[in-house]
Amino acid sequence: MSVDRAAAFQMMRRSGQQGVPVIVAGDDVIVGFDRPRLERIAARYAPEASTGAAGIKLGLAVRNATGGVEVGAVRPGSLGERAGVRPGDVLESLAGQLVRSVADLERLTRNVAAGQGVDLSVRRGGQPLRLLVPVP
Repeated sequence: MSVDRAAAFQMMRRSGQQGVPVIVAGDDVIVGFDRPRLERIAARYAPEASTGAAGIKLGLAVRNATGGVEVGAVRPGSLGERAGVRPGDVLESLAGQLVRSVADLERLTRNVAAGQGVDLSVRRGGQPLRLLVPVP
């Protein structure tokens, strides 16, 4: 049964479906209407997924990938765009620290102080590339 019965009934009313939904997002599989878990997963895919609460906002939509974090989209005018990050790039390190997951990237962006330029290592088309994130 659903974790959130009200959400389940609302979805049944809206969609007309009475089956149990199965949602796959990356390595996560959700069976039923687990609204809090769905919101956490959706936040990882939001454009500001790589935002540090007290650090920098790269303006990237990212997801976990082999060898780092893959960029799906770059917000126009963001620090990521100004650094030259492109969709399809795989972020491998930030400020000399390995990025193995979205959680790593979030943690590392929180540690960047304003006024610093930060090295960002990416893999683009199979080739390594170093970029400089201009932090205001």
